Parts: sequence; structure tokens; C-alpha cells
Amino acid sequence: MEKGILLPIFSLPSKYGVGDFGKEAYEFIDILSENNIKYWEILPINDGGQYPYSPRSYYALNKTYISIDFLIDLGLIKNVEFRQKSSRITYDDFKEKMYKEAYSNFKKDNEYFKFANSKNIQEYALFMKEEYNQEIDYTLFLQYILDKQWKELKEYANVHGVRIIGDMPIYPDFHSSEVKYHQRYYDVKDGKMEFVSGASPDCFSAEGQKWGHPLYNFEEIEKGNFKYLIDRYKEFLKRYDIIRIDHFRAFDSYFKIPINEPAISGHYEKGPGNKFFNELFKITTSDRFIVEDLGDITKSVEELRDNYNFTKMKILQYTLNPNTKKDEYNNSKNMVVYTGNHDNNTIIGWYNKLTDEQKENIKSFLIENDSFKLGDKINEAIIKYALKSNAKYVIIPVQDILGLDESARINLPGHEFENNWSWEMVDFNEFKEKIKILNL
Repeated sequence: MEKGILLPIFSLPSKYGVGDFGKEAYEFIDILSENNIKYWEILPINDGGQYPYSPRSYYALNKTYISIDFLIDLGLIKNVEFRQKSSRITYDDFKEKMYKEAYSNFKKDNEYFKFANSKNIQEYALFMKEEYNQEIDYTLFLQYILDKQWKELKEYANVHGVRIIGDMPIYPDFHSSEVKYHQRYYDVKDGKMEFVSGASPDCFSAEGQKWGHPLYNFEEIEKGNFKYLIDRYKEFLKRYDIIRIDHFRAFDSYFKIPINEPAISGHYEKGPGNKFFNELFKITTSDRFIVEDLGDITKSVEELRDNYNFTKMKILQYTLNPNTKKDEYNNSKNMVVYTGNHDNNTIIGWYNKLTDEQKENIKSFLIENDSFKLGDKINEAIIKYALKSNAKYVIIPVQDILGLDESARINLPGHEFENNWSWEMVDFNEFKEKIKILNL
């Protein structure tokens, strides 16, 4: 079993208002390396604005993540402004004038021109010009800097024994270069959607969830042997060490909701299944993937997953049953165990919502499994229990290591919540001490 930490890039401490590819990211890698933590799960870094699972392009990165410090080191910026550190990100244009100063001082070279000639980046730059009136050359500059800074950060992580886990969001945003220039691959007619993405009602949401993304036209994609999707995976295989496939169930069957109807009005349609993965596995192997096999999972989804030996997920907030005093999921080796992930409450927030009887049941279960001792905090005890797993990986969100409550959760799925995607660490001081629990 190998250990990992879940922390989005945007949640890193920063003096510029949002975490980025700068010096704090390198310091975080140092902390992981010093504590023998082998994996860092970062969530998507595509350009999706404030919504990482709704990318405007699978090839363009979020300009928010450009490190101002490294632009200063290159001599591209002299006029620097800082923000007071906070536990909440402010999404605005605070860094924009510094980016533009760097752009005005940037000298193009052969490396830049080679990057800027990429068809996918050119499409994204044209999209940003047409939809947001952003100068094409400026967009190309931002993406070049992002690409360069990300590659240097990933290389630093790998050299220090840390591998990066990144997400492949299942669908792009409707207002994206993907849909604008490749409309035939989407269930879109005359520039409009009749159906959108979502999830059926299940134990997590009685009403279901309506996400609003465009759905794929898999019939058209299949005509090209899935090249449109395979190219995306090729890019991500270079970008990350391991890809977490978001909403894996959609490859077996996907939920289709009429655009003007609630989620409960949707229905399932057959996904590409084996046809797609047979093509994907011509270029890679199953050890490069984790699949999000959560929600309303059927036998056919499990068969598709297991046919390719994909690593599955287990989230203890779902499997620790406070009513039966059991962990109601198997402990297969080909699995990643989480205390929670970006869509969950923190473990403290989850525990605080239990009844007194349920809390005692959880404590009794942890005591029986030699994971709870006098003086332990509940988050520490559940982390200890996770570390006893014989799973392939155990990944713990930073908030659970710090023992933070519901106010520090990353996202509340299906809700337009002002605190979604905005939690940020103020510094690493407390984390440096509390991470040691992973080495007990």
C-alpha cells in the first residue's frame, strides 16, 4: 500500500489569492517527499474558470495557476501586488495586470513557436478571442507559460519520488472550444442542446443531479475509432502519472436529461463500453488509471471496470456504516481508499452530522479494529483505519489530516454554493506536524 494526499492546486497557500504552480507547490512536494508520501492528487487543472469539472478545453490549462514568483525570477514582472492570505479564494482578475506586464516583456523563441503551433491550443486561442475578446497572442503566451511551469513542477515531483494523480473530467462545458469546433462529436443540433448530462436519483441524491454538460455523439466518435477521445487521453498521459477517470459509469451507460426537465426525468442510454477501451488500451496500460466507480453502479459497470483491471475507489464515509458497526465494502488490493474526496464533506463534518448513537457505533468499530485509542481525535482514528487497508493506495484529503469541519469542504455537488472550489490553506505550519500521522 502506498500513501497519497488530495489537495487541489488552487488550495495551496498563496500571497496572490489562489494556489498556483509556484514556490508553495514545490514546498508541498518537499513535505510529501520527506514523509514518504508517494502520490499527490490535484483534481483537474484545465481551464474551467471556477469549475474544474467543466473545462473549456482539455488541452488548455487554467491561467489562475501561473506563478507570479517565477515570472519575477525571469525578469518579466517588476510591479508586484500581494493579497492578504485567507482560507477563501477570491476568483477575479487580480493577477491579470501582472500577466499583461509579463506578456509585454516576453521575447518569443523557437520553443514558444513550437508550442503555439499546436492545433488544439490554436483552437482554444481562437475560441477565447471569439467568446471573450482575448487577444490570440496573449492567450498563446499564457498557455505557453502554464505548460512550461506545469512540466517543471511535475518533473520536480517525480524526481522527489512523488507521482501526480490528475482527473479526466467526463464532459466539457457547452461554451468550450471542444463543442464550438467539434460539434459533430456532441449531441448538439444547430448549436443547441436538447439533452444534458447528470446522474440518476440514488442513495446520494434522491432527486438526481443535473450537471448541464453537452453529451457525446458516440456514434460519430466511433466512426474515427474514437480518435477524438484518444487524443485527449494521450495529452493527459503526458500531463499526469495516473489519470482518475471521472464518472466512469458513463462509459457503460450515461444519463440523458431533457434540457428543460428536472434530473428525475432523465433516462440511461448505452455508452461506448469495450469498443472505446479496446482502442485506449492500444496506447497504454491499466496501471495508469483510477476509475470513479461511485453512485448507481450496476453489474455491467463492474464487469467493464474489471475487464480492464482498473483500480476502483472506496470512500470510507460511504462504507463505514454507523448503524451496523461494519465497513460494508470489500478490501480488494486493486483499490484506492479515501476518507473522502472533493465531493464529500470533511470526515469531521461527516461525523458531526451523525447521531450520538451513531458516533458511539463508529468509535466502537474503530476500537475493535485497533484504530481508536484514548486521546485520539475521530479524524485521526479513521485515518489509522484507512492505513490498515490492503488496498493499492490510501489517499487522504489535507482537510482530514488537519481535522477541519464542514466549512473546509471543497464542493457541495449539485448546488450553486458560494464556497464551492474556494477553500485554501493559509500556510503549511500545522500540516507539517499533522502529516506525521501517516507514518505511524
